Amino acid sequence: MKIRNFFLKILLAAFASLPFGALYLVSDFLTFVNLHIIRYRRKIIKNNLTKCFPGKNEKEIKKIIRKFYRNLSDLIVELAKSGKMTREQIEKHVVFKNQHVLDDLYDEKKNVFALLGHCGNWEWVGNKIALFLRHEGAAIYKPLADKFFDEYMVQQRQKYKGTLMIDYKKVFRTLVTLKDKLITVFVLADQSPPRTEMNYFLNFFGNKTAFYDGTEKVARALNYAVVYLDVSRVKRGYYEVEIKTITKNAADTEPGFITSEYVRLLENTINDQPDNWLWSHRRWKTKEEKQN
Repeated sequence: MKIRNFFLKILLAAFASLPFGALYLVSDFLTFVNLHIIRYRRKIIKNNLTKCFPGKNEKEIKKIIRKFYRNLSDLIVELAKSGKMTREQIEKHVVFKNQHVLDDLYDEKKNVFALLGHCGNWEWVGNKIALFLRHEGAAIYKPLADKFFDEYMVQQRQKYKGTLMIDYKKVFRTLVTLKDKLITVFVLADQSPPRTEMNYFLNFFGNKTAFYDGTEKVARALNYAVVYLDVSRVKRGYYEVEIKTITKNAADTEPGFITSEYVRLLENTINDQPDNWLWSHRRWKTKEEKQN
């Protein structure tokens, strides 16, 4: 294991040192391998797309699949590049259209949940926010099984401002201890809950889909503001983000409103750029849905 980790460190450092042009040549090669040789999760990706876009024909689905594999390969090399990206590069490659929204919430002394999906390069988006965020930064995460990659991802997420990483099982108790600080908590809220927590389902692309509702419950209990980060891919390696306010006072909302609004906004984001979401994830699990 130590030998493997040693070589992984060398490999990641080598990728991080490449100029962007060379990096995307590597991505093109990975795209070809994934698309035509390995066919990485091809069946899952196609089934997910067909399920969500029943109005699209075979040719349209194949076009999305090709673009998805390219985006996925770009994401892989971009994550490796993160290790040596400068502040100036992050500023250039990720642009926020209205970052003043978070500034305004800070001035109003509001804690914030910032919800986003697996669209574009969500890791670069987190890095960019850390550069201008006036709040303390935190992120809810589920530790990876591979300790090396878990430590690598935590390191990348903390590189600019020391973002606090909160175990997804300890969110409420952790945030209660931080009640005297102004904090923005980032949540990739489109992940599938584990089998034991599949108790909250919403209509997502016409399919009954399980979502976590814990973030909403915590937001309502602590009266956080909640925003959605709408991430779009402008061109290769460049992303634009618009902050959309779901509520400034979660305690005033009806149960289910925040999660439903998040799902609606996420669906709009995906409809705008269908190839930009992580379709390789097994998001719809028939057995669990039938149990509900």
